[in-house]
Amino acid sequence: MASFTDDGVLLALPPAPPGDSFEMARPRTLSLLTGALLLWVGVTAGWPGPRWRVAERGLEDQLVRLRGARLPPAGLVLVTVDDATLQQGNWFEGSRRIPAWAQGMGSLPWPRATYGQVAEAVLQAGAAAVAINVVFEGPSGKGPADDAAFATVLQSHPGRIALAAEMLESNDTQGAGALTLVRPEAFMTALGGAGPLGLTNILAGTPGQPLRHPEAYARGVLPAQGALGQSALSSTLLRLGGRRSRQHDPGSALNPYGPEGTLQRLPAWEVLDPERWARHPLRPALAGAVVLVGPVVAEGTDGYPTPFGALSGLEVLGTATANSLVGDGLQPWPQEGVSRALLALTPLLLVLAGARLRPALRWRLGLVVLALALQFGAGMVALQAAHRWLPLLTPLTGLVLLGLLYGGDAYVREGQERRRLRRTFERYVAPGVVAEILSDPESAQGILRGRLLEVTVLMTDLKGFTTLTQQRSASGESELHVHQLNEYLGAMVEVVTAHGGTIDKFIGDAVMAVFGSPVSRGVAAEAGQAVRCAMAMRAALADLNADWARRGIATLDNGVGLASGQVMVGQIGSPRRMEFTVIGDTVNLAARLESVTRQVEAAVLFDHATAALLRDDPGLVVSSLGPQAVKSLGEVEVFTAEAGGQTAPVQASR
Repeated sequence: MASFTDDGVLLALPPAPPGDSFEMARPRTLSLLTGALLLWVGVTAGWPGPRWRVAERGLEDQLVRLRGARLPPAGLVLVTVDDATLQQGNWFEGSRRIPAWAQGMGSLPWPRATYGQVAEAVLQAGAAAVAINVVFEGPSGKGPADDAAFATVLQSHPGRIALAAEMLESNDTQGAGALTLVRPEAFMTALGGAGPLGLTNILAGTPGQPLRHPEAYARGVLPAQGALGQSALSSTLLRLGGRRSRQHDPGSALNPYGPEGTLQRLPAWEVLDPERWARHPLRPALAGAVVLVGPVVAEGTDGYPTPFGALSGLEVLGTATANSLVGDGLQPWPQEGVSRALLALTPLLLVLAGARLRPALRWRLGLVVLALALQFGAGMVALQAAHRWLPLLTPLTGLVLLGLLYGGDAYVREGQERRRLRRTFERYVAPGVVAEILSDPESAQGILRGRLLEVTVLMTDLKGFTTLTQQRSASGESELHVHQLNEYLGAMVEVVTAHGGTIDKFIGDAVMAVFGSPVSRGVAAEAGQAVRCAMAMRAALADLNADWARRGIATLDNGVGLASGQVMVGQIGSPRRMEFTVIGDTVNLAARLESVTRQVEAAVLFDHATAALLRDDPGLVVSSLGPQAVKSLGEVEVFTAEAGGQTAPVQASR
């Protein structure tokens, strides 16, 4: 099996065993999960469910709060019947002399004539139009004179004062909903017939839905229920003031400017007090303005919910009027479900396309983080500059889930590579060495790809084993022969592993081991351990021979050749069959020296380079056997060793 590393180098590994079907199916699983994620993002963004709309609405409210309060437009003033006005009226009522303008001002409902006085004062100050957010149903409780005084004001300013009407929903005897329009009937004549009326109804906020512009009820809900559409009070006020809405009001949500009191307001008592009003600093601001008059008792604590807290009905109507004036009401974009789904999918598709360029986890997560930042930034810019809601929650959630998918896939891939590397190296080296290699997977990949190392190569071979093989084959003792060979090889492997060597390969009855690959404890230390391993192999064979002799089995003899030098280390072969091995002249020399053991009275021989590395080893006594004829190499000085007075400990663990 072949795979590509992060830097594009082809890395060939042994074929995965049948038990690795999960690893082989991993890319397909990731593709299926990614496809399911894309489907979920598209459907949820285009056609969100009720609970998801609630969550998305919560995110939108957070963005509005993060954006902060805004400066409301000029040309809109609220005249409020607030707590300060009522307290001022109560103070006058407790005094001996009550000014005419303060009579009845200390409690609600106010005399209608008092509303007339407020309207008269702001119109004389230059206001373009006035809307009173109070439904005057039936005759006044203060008597006919109260209605007459208010009607006089209406007649004095025809077409400049808008009154509130209200649509009431009730159940008839059969349980069906009925709509009833409540209007100020006592003043319809003074208004000139139908007159400038405006609905004061506002759609109550529902979970998952923003607070809608009043026209959403007047021009949306009422026609849908078969009722005659009537403009909202805010729209009527703009029309009277010669203004036109700069947006599609029925399709807009309110875009609040801040908490209660953000819009420019005047306490009603300051307008009613002639002396104070004559020198009031805000009086010039009324020139050409549209004015909303109404109660805001308790500062809107029981009003309509917004991201900045509850707003009173008058503040909501003022916000709707200001949104219409500026055209900055909030609207979702795009409107169609399919378009919203495609827009939400765009950042995920871009990340997926970018991830195909490089499989590295750091790159992929970087793309996800960049897409998250850009998506969030685009949402804020659209909110701030264009007053549009972009589908945010769904793509942001999708990007986070995509990042988790990439992280999970990288975790699985890392585990898969570790298992492959472990299977590869455990065939050659001790488990402790495998653990050290796997502690740095990148270095392990470099080991497999190939590199030059200074090592000591050990080659051991049985003497006369070919003749013994022929004899036992002729006598039908093949099973005994194979069993004895495996017993011998098993003992040799244990000795090599105990000394920290790497089993390179078996060549029939020959064993080739390497000290210093794939990791090294130092060139001299590896050479010392290799020579001690050779001596231990001789001792292990002596123990085996003693046991075989007791069992009546022919004994064996071996020779060991060692050579130190530079070799090429790596996986060599075809992609279908690879072998982790070493190649170079050092390997050939070790094999030649093993053959020389048949010519001299020594079972362990090594070259001059190995002898030089053992010069400072106190546990070994090295002696030269002089120049010996080595096949293809001519005369070569060879050395042997025996244990000295201080025996160095075996260093198998790393």
